[in-house]
Amino acid sequence: MEQLIKKYLPILIGKQLMIKEKFSPQKAIKEAFNLFCTPRKGKIKPYEKDFLASADGIKIETNNHEIQMYHWEGKGKTVFLLHGWESNSFRWRNLVPKLQEKQFNIIAIDGPAQGQSSGKYLSVPLYTECIKDIAALYKPEILIGHSLGGMTAIYYQYIMQSDFIEKIVTLGPPSELKLFLKAFQDTLKVSDSFMKKLDSYLFERFGFYAADFSIANFAKEIKQKGLLILEKYDELAPYPLSTKIARNWKECELFTVENIGHSLQDPKINDKIVAFL
Repeated sequence: MEQLIKKYLPILIGKQLMIKEKFSPQKAIKEAFNLFCTPRKGKIKPYEKDFLASADGIKIETNNHEIQMYHWEGKGKTVFLLHGWESNSFRWRNLVPKLQEKQFNIIAIDGPAQGQSSGKYLSVPLYTECIKDIAALYKPEILIGHSLGGMTAIYYQYIMQSDFIEKIVTLGPPSELKLFLKAFQDTLKVSDSFMKKLDSYLFERFGFYAADFSIANFAKEIKQKGLLILEKYDELAPYPLSTKIARNWKECELFTVENIGHSLQDPKINDKIVAFL
């Protein structure tokens, strides 16, 4: 029964949205967008608290959100850690000790609607807006992001061109937003016309269509040295598309692993990151 509910509930939601769109199109499209940007997981679990308590916790008000920041103080360069979708700063539990060994000054945040940060929705533009003030305050020399956080790291530098950023590490970043929207359509079984209206809503709200939001294209404007870590069989960040990021990024090293999964939690990956830094 649980599997049947999991399979057919999204289709039912999609049908409801299309019916609502006939009578109240703006409301239906906005509701669909909010659904697309709503994480279902990522809040702090009891077993995650001890690691996060090892940092100095600070709440920062920015972009109408209360963002939870964690600070592991060090004497070296500042590293800014950005987790991915339906996650929180606990994902860095294995990398942080490695960075501490090298005296890095470490900052991590819970993205909007994740961990102990406020909000209901998460998107790359929103994530980027929320890190602007924090980055301006701490001026990190290094950005490290996983998945959606990796997309955010590249998008942030693409629009900000911050001169204090020296290196960027991205783990498993999907390249093309349009693939997420296609998966969203396939899950809800909504029509092409409905998706065109959703795409128009993206443009009205952010100034770009889904096809224009390409991390691979944004990477062309990144001048900093980069390390791109990809899983060859990653279904969430398809390898053939994500490798375009490295090809377009002039100073980027591609590091490929196999059979580790999208989480990219592996000692050799952490060792590679530290060596790159």
